[in-house]
Amino acid sequence: AEVLLLSEGFSTAKDLARKLVSLFSFSRELLSPQQHYDWGLRALKTSLGIAGRQLREVRKGGQNIDAKAEMEIIVRSVCATKLPTLTFEDNKRFRSLLGDLFPGVPITDAQNAELEKAIQEAAAGMKLELTSQ
Repeated sequence: AEVLLLSEGFSTAKDLARKLVSLFSFSRELLSPQQHYDWGLRALKTSLGIAGRQLREVRKGGQNIDAKAEMEIIVRSVCATKLPTLTFEDNKRFRSLLGDLFPGVPITDAQNAELEKAIQEAAAGMKLELTSQ
């Protein structure tokens, strides 16, 4: 994990890799044994690839990247790849693990402004009212 993070451009790769490997190990041990759960290298590599893309996008935007920003990117990418696959109970446990391993890092949903705008336009065209959920 450390080598992949370094190759993606993360400056705090050693610390992030240690936390990510711990997260995936704890998840394998503490979450329910579902057939579709993957806590192996393939799943870790997928999360790291997404994190690398997000890091490049942020850098293109000219934002300053510090250790906290790198942790936020990692947490967002792991959430994007793992949360949709978890059961409701495991989702709560996984979020708790994230909070323990990445204290102070907000666990937010991914946002896509273009998609949200398209949904709003489609709903308006169909005379539907959108709710916050």
